[in-house]
Amino acid sequence: MTFSVYGMGIRDNVAFDKSTMLEVVEETAAGTAIKKVAPKNDEEHAFQEENLLRQKKAGKAYSSTLQGLKERGIALHAHQIMTSSVVTLLPDTSIADAWRLFRERRFRHVPVVTENGKIYGVISDRDLLRYAATTGKVPPYTEFMPEASMSISSLTKTRVITASQDTEIRQVARMLFEQRVGAMPVVSDVGVIEGIITRSDILRTLVNNAPLELWV
Repeated sequence: MTFSVYGMGIRDNVAFDKSTMLEVVEETAAGTAIKKVAPKNDEEHAFQEENLLRQKKAGKAYSSTLQGLKERGIALHAHQIMTSSVVTLLPDTSIADAWRLFRERRFRHVPVVTENGKIYGVISDRDLLRYAATTGKVPPYTEFMPEASMSISSLTKTRVITASQDTEIRQVARMLFEQRVGAMPVVSDVGVIEGIITRSDILRTLVNNAPLELWV
């Protein structure tokens, strides 16, 4: 059995045996009971009641916070933080329609899937901006421009790193960092897209849920 001994703000885990037992304080006899001092006047009495009410509210809020922490589990795998309602595009979607989606929904990455929902690739806002910079054709695109009929298949990155739902979040974060990609689709064993994890999802999980321990 292991117990924690606290002192000077430092915690030390030690094995429980006779050599590590703390000195036991001898039992003391009960003293004379202290009588409660009655309030001097109504104003002081009201102040004490208000202070007691504040203490009760603070205690209730603290208990509620502790309960929330107990109910919150540790995030370990991709399925716990991925966005499962994934907005996707088809390979034959026009560049104009893709640009409109990125602009209206403020997406950075959108998975491109086949008709049966299997991953085909990923297109990003940078891919669309690179196309505009290279061709000199700046959006928004009208229905009379070639981009209204040109598909995004030629702009889509078809070599995509994916994860499964049981992939550890730490490994997903490492891959996003090392491969310098901003999003990773989560797919099933047969390649059907089930979710997506972005850098923002990793950071949001770290800020909202995870204990921040940095090791160098």
